[in-house]
Amino acid sequence: MKYKFKGKRKDTGEWIKGSLFIHGEKFYILTTEANVYLSEDMDNPAYDYGENIIMYGIYEVVPETVGQWTGVLGKKGKEIYEGDIVKYPETVFGIDHEERMVVYDPPNFTIKEWTHRWINWKDLEVIGNKWDRPGLLKGGNHGD
Repeated sequence: MKYKFKGKRKDTGEWIKGSLFIHGEKFYILTTEANVYLSEDMDNPAYDYGENIIMYGIYEVVPETVGQWTGVLGKKGKEIYEGDIVKYPETVFGIDHEERMVVYDPPNFTIKEWTHRWINWKDLEVIGNKWDRPGLLKGGNHGD
């Protein structure tokens, strides 16, 4: 499985996906377009990284919004990430399923408060996430 993350950009609030890089207390997502260049006017490029670094496709994200990809695809091939709110499309054993949140419960990803042992992830529909649409979780937050 490829380790992939999503997070909300600190500057624009846009969701982005890619590799996670943590430096001190700051979290960054490196997209597939990520590139780092050293400007040509540096005195000593081997040691002075200061403000002479030009970065593309590397964005600081809000740490609390970072979620890891589960490695599986849901309904319509949509990637399912930690923190996503999902809905099972049908009644199982006569029980209607409310919206639930995807959580990481080491060593696996799971659906918070899911009452059945099995789940067919490809049938899950991602309908939001806990940061943008917390109101989707009926009767409490079913995740935190």
